[in-house]
Amino acid sequence: MAYTPPSVRVTSIANSRIINISGDVRIPAIVGEGPSVRTVTDQAIVRGSGAGPDLLNITPSGSAGTVTLTRVSPYPGATSSYSAWDNRYSLSGSFGDVYWDPGAVQGSTAPRRGEIYYVSYVYPVPATQFDPVIFTDSNDIIAAYGAESALNKLTVAANMALENGAPAVLCLQVSGSGSSLANWQSALNKLRKKDNIAYVVPITTDVAVTGIVAAVVQHCNEQSSPDIGHEREAIVGMDSAATVDTTVTKSTALDDKRAILVAPGVSVTRTTAAGTTLTLDGSYIAAALAGLITAQAKPIQPVTGKIITGFVIPDDQYEPYEMNRMGAAGATVIYAKSGINKVRHAVTTDPTSSDTFEISVVAADDLVRRITRQKLTDAYIGKGLVITASTPAQVEGTVKAIWNSLVRDGLIFEYGTKNNPTTGEVPISAAQDPNEPTRINVTGSVKFLYPLNYISLEFYIYV
Repeated sequence: MAYTPPSVRVTSIANSRIINISGDVRIPAIVGEGPSVRTVTDQAIVRGSGAGPDLLNITPSGSAGTVTLTRVSPYPGATSSYSAWDNRYSLSGSFGDVYWDPGAVQGSTAPRRGEIYYVSYVYPVPATQFDPVIFTDSNDIIAAYGAESALNKLTVAANMALENGAPAVLCLQVSGSGSSLANWQSALNKLRKKDNIAYVVPITTDVAVTGIVAAVVQHCNEQSSPDIGHEREAIVGMDSAATVDTTVTKSTALDDKRAILVAPGVSVTRTTAAGTTLTLDGSYIAAALAGLITAQAKPIQPVTGKIITGFVIPDDQYEPYEMNRMGAAGATVIYAKSGINKVRHAVTTDPTSSDTFEISVVAADDLVRRITRQKLTDAYIGKGLVITASTPAQVEGTVKAIWNSLVRDGLIFEYGTKNNPTTGEVPISAAQDPNEPTRINVTGSVKFLYPLNYISLEFYIYV
């Protein structure tokens, strides 16, 4: 028998009813065109000792097409193929096997056997290039899609999202032509099984509300349905020729709480690490905004008035009344003052009410749905439980615990505890469904934390 001296021993036991909602990290998904080929520069190759070819074996599994050599030289960094070796080698096979002319002189018109030489080449990207991938580091993005350039749209947009604080970014390259709606549909289908996407950002200059933009918004609405439960919104940008009128027209036509339209699309520039100035459109600002929103400590934190970085737009690009017009139509306007970019008003394209108009309130709505669903599923579904007389009360108590956690963590203001016809407040209640006895029906109400956007003050004049 183990000896225990006279003492008091106190142990705490975890309460299974305590709801933990930490770790609910949501990230933006950047969808767009990427490179069709990959480039390798100065890969070191050892010339074989036999008569056979030097096998590069450089085409990755799943890649279609053949390798194209662009340079062969005795040292790295050569500006062109080594002239003494020109036409003394050939390329054979889809794996880039280098054959040397048997008549070439070793050490003169060909490398010696066993000598290191350097090859540069391009090859078609493998099929895995078009799979969704999560990145947390810009260097990994560059390795996958190439350095920032006008052609490498995914690299530019994903880096802008990370620069604005996104905890991570999911990149998805559209295969084939980036203007093909079918190719975009195929890409969006690859996001259906992802449950950590908060915002989908299409990097496209499609200005119509039909076609690509419509497909992205439809995808977000479908994925946000109660049957699927992958709540997400679309953030789209205006094209580089957009006027105030076209922005208002497009925003009005979208009219959806799950569609966020960003302006401007004109006069957007960015300087790359190589010193090249890129002219962008509003979809890249959309990527930056997605990064800023997902960077907030709480999903319901408003970003109105916050600084947004990674691009340059002209100071005072719009008159105040022009920004008011676009804002009233549901456009999120980004403006610059003294070279500092700020979010004027973070809104969706549905101005029906604050519940549909404010991005942070829509996020709060999604949060309540997501957390409540997740915690109730973990507690009750698939546990081999049966419904007894006490089950509705147990479910009701769990919902209260979940929503208490949301109140405590500052994610909602409060939840209903009484009936108030004026405000719509109702208390939490649960009951077994008389028509479907395997279901418990729960009703309740929550009050969101609304952003402070306006202060109205009146004062009197007295003598």
